Amino acid sequence: MTVQLITSEHQLAALRPQWNQLAQGQPFRSWDWQVAWWRHYGTLQGRQLYTLAYFDGPKLVGLLPCYRRLTALGRVLRPLASGEVCSEYLGLLAEPGRESEVGHVLASTLSGRRRPIVSSGSSTGWDLLLLDAQDPADQALRVLSDELGRLGHPQQETVGTACWRLRFEEELQHPRGSQAYEEARFERYLLHVARGHRHRLRKADRHGRAQGYTLHLATDEDSLRHGFSILVDLHQRRRAHHGQTGMFARRRFLSFHQDATLALLRDGKLWLAWLQDGPKPIATYYCLAESGILHCYQSGLDPDHLDDEPGRILLLRLIRQALRQDFVAIDLLRGNEPYKSHLGAKAQPSVTLCIGNRTMLGRAAFALTQVQRQSRRLASQVLRHVRAP
Repeated sequence: MTVQLITSEHQLAALRPQWNQLAQGQPFRSWDWQVAWWRHYGTLQGRQLYTLAYFDGPKLVGLLPCYRRLTALGRVLRPLASGEVCSEYLGLLAEPGRESEVGHVLASTLSGRRRPIVSSGSSTGWDLLLLDAQDPADQALRVLSDELGRLGHPQQETVGTACWRLRFEEELQHPRGSQAYEEARFERYLLHVARGHRHRLRKADRHGRAQGYTLHLATDEDSLRHGFSILVDLHQRRRAHHGQTGMFARRRFLSFHQDATLALLRDGKLWLAWLQDGPKPIATYYCLAESGILHCYQSGLDPDHLDDEPGRILLLRLIRQALRQDFVAIDLLRGNEPYKSHLGAKAQPSVTLCIGNRTMLGRAAFALTQVQRQSRRLASQVLRHVRAP
């Protein structure tokens, strides 16, 4: 049993098959997503790769993919693929059935009670571990946090922004994959939507059919390039309609997703879809699909067609497609936009963990984060009071 501290992308390359196995179908945890992120974001602000890999002989059984950066708070560890990319459900990867073992071993390693194997010249020091928007049901991560607390590391857990998920029931009366199967599952889904919103969804579904809107999906590299250009254009136009600058105006964000979508397409995990009114694209969705769950990551709309609700129509088409292909859920990810609850999605809670090293520097960094959070909370309260009529 060994723990290795991985500090170079070259070391990551050999882990791809086992890493993806540990990801258990969660696309944001996959090697392809996280290593693509590191290639584009790893050079920023003096970031250093800091990934703990736990091996049982040659077998990878646990992984904490992080990077380290020197900040005003000290040496801070954060998850790979975090930040502006807004990846979800990152957490601690562990072989099923060994979550508790992995949590204990990596906690002992972070605490300095167990020395990892490190490459020449690499240091293991850290002062603060910041894990945003984590899944509270992640057993391995829960064990890691509890064990670090037991070993004397100061920590705070706060409620994070929820994700929203639609869950679908089984259908046993019709052949899987048939039109009847899709219709039956779609009707059962609508029964879980509030009556007023159910009427609006049916109306949008009928309107899209009456207008002859067509659904298109990227299936090869040529259609991916075409679909991706539609995504960027409609996303940026929609944001500009609200007086905002869309995310794809950021060079690293754009180049990361160009690489990530190509890798996802090759692995059969990409749903890049767009809706057309004749030859004109009017809505688009960028989704990641794996293990029976479709994750709706990014979207775009033609501002000139808002009255036709093209985004709602496209999402309903994707729901139907997912139902026919036997998906069990659609995850609308982070954010409390009203349309998510209108579709019948339920909030999935998340937590943010702030853990300090038990050293003097770690405790000081942790204390400073608490002062900063209290100051921001007080400033927010004052601002609300000032704005109140």
